[in-house]
Amino acid sequence: MIKNKILIVDDEKDWIQMLAMRLGHEGYQTEAAFDTIQATTQAVQLKPNLILLDIMMPAGGGLEALKNIRANVKTFSIPVIVLTARADNETKEAAEKLGISGYFVKPVDMDELLKKLREIFN
Repeated sequence: MIKNKILIVDDEKDWIQMLAMRLGHEGYQTEAAFDTIQATTQAVQLKPNLILLDIMMPAGGGLEALKNIRANVKTFSIPVIVLTARADNETKEAAEKLGISGYFVKPVDMDELLKKLREIFN
């Protein structure tokens, strides 16, 4: 069975490790990026099936990474789910305008996130 590859983009390494472990138990393959530049580069190189993206991180932030991903012909159609501590409507609306598949505020309800992943991959 081919595993869906998920790129986790966040500057909190402990969060990435926990998320990667949980997703791995669910049968997903994960890769990590820690800032906007790595997110953009790895999205092109790894061609993940989905990106989990934080908003507040170094080198430009998640919205900038999302703009870069949407602007590249190789990555523009990759589904992106935002996982962030930012609960304000302004950030959510800005992300939605850039075409996201979901928006979750940390602490993330893992059952809800896994349900969303199943919806996207099925």
